[in-house]
Amino acid sequence: MVDTSGTAAEFALNDFHYQVLHGPDVDEEQLKACAILFSKNYGVWAANVPAPLKPGARVRMSAAKLRQECMPDLDNSCLSLCFLHGELVGHACATKWLYDEGCAGWITQLVVDARYRRRHVATEMIRMLKRHPWFKDVTIMGIASSHPAACNALCNLFDGKVREIDLAFIKQHAASVLGCSTPRFLKNAPVRGAFLGIPGGSYSADTSFFVDHAEPLEILQTYVAEEKWPFGELLDGHEFLVLLSVPEGSCCVEQA
Repeated sequence: MVDTSGTAAEFALNDFHYQVLHGPDVDEEQLKACAILFSKNYGVWAANVPAPLKPGARVRMSAAKLRQECMPDLDNSCLSLCFLHGELVGHACATKWLYDEGCAGWITQLVVDARYRRRHVATEMIRMLKRHPWFKDVTIMGIASSHPAACNALCNLFDGKVREIDLAFIKQHAASVLGCSTPRFLKNAPVRGAFLGIPGGSYSADTSFFVDHAEPLEILQTYVAEEKWPFGELLDGHEFLVLLSVPEGSCCVEQA
């Protein structure tokens, strides 16, 4: 895999400032800030969440858990950050592992401060990952998310319009990509719906992540009404599974 040690890139867009760091360069304070951002903005547990978790309580994340679950292999992980006037308002964790003749890259966590959503922050954080040397050997890019906007942000940067996504490609690779993944929550997540040949089934994985779906479902209705959503319905405890082929030469590494 590409050695990205000691590298970082950053740029500013309007009032937002973006930065991406290679895994080993991420310090404890940055992880703590990301964990706080997640805990304040990600969402609340659903009514059917298993005990001891409490329905309606905030979904929380510690810095240690974030590192363990989202950046399990630091040498092959990156953290993309977004700041507004020095305040952290978004982060995207990504990792990769060997797959086929290249690497599968994965957005393991994507969070934007609720005050600044629908301002292309998620899209720009993912774009920053494409500019980093970490991305050079990535041949497939994926995300598992209950939020349609997160899936849409990834699709926009690779395959273009969501409605034109190659579903056959996702079906072909989903199970095997998850099977060799390094994050435990992916490796242990069985594919469901359309992946099992169920007509009209959703393109999803059973991650047993029972976050409340009120906001994602509201956004999903908008996509469905505009005929922009090919991945089916959002099921309790499941997340949409999106996989995209990365065209050769997609990495646009910033020059010093």
